[in-house]
Amino acid sequence: MKPLQCHDAWEQRKVGELLIERNEQAPMNEEYPLMAFIANEGVAPKGERYDRSSLVTDTENKLYKRTEFGDFIYSSNNLETGSIGLNKYGKACISPVYSVFHPTGIADSNFLGRRLVRKDFINSMVKWRQGVIYGQWRIHESDFLKIDIPVPSVEEQRQIGTFLDYLDHLITLHQRKEYGLKTYENRSIHYGTF
Repeated sequence: MKPLQCHDAWEQRKVGELLIERNEQAPMNEEYPLMAFIANEGVAPKGERYDRSSLVTDTENKLYKRTEFGDFIYSSNNLETGSIGLNKYGKACISPVYSVFHPTGIADSNFLGRRLVRKDFINSMVKWRQGVIYGQWRIHESDFLKIDIPVPSVEEQRQIGTFLDYLDHLITLHQRKEYGLKTYENRSIHYGTF
């Protein structure tokens, strides 16, 4: 892996300079299937737990938000429970309660997807929260777009995202290896090979 090289100073940017709302609504279809947006997973096929399509009476004409790979998805109602993240799935339709954004020319979606879900960013949003809905704080999209965050150049954002993907991959490999060793040890103890 090529070493990460930082070249330019990071600049304070408003989220609204980095993301543009994608407000495309359309009925679900084969190209844009109806999906769920799940905390810590992002866009994913609807499981039984998340499938509420039986509650919709007019599925043929019901409008959903369209999202593409790399879009940033945000729910103003449930930030503290993780309703914020990146679409790593691809073309999909999701509930219209979400706001969907795509990166501008000065933003990399992978970098922003990681940066905007960090606890320090979520904590910085506290001053924008308003009211309580079912015990959850609400932060309107217009306020979300006003928040300042430090970002490097788009090239540096890409390098950071690639580096973090590489680290995630290594962690996953080590977790699988550890799981495999534990499974082997458990079988060996069970069958008396130790």
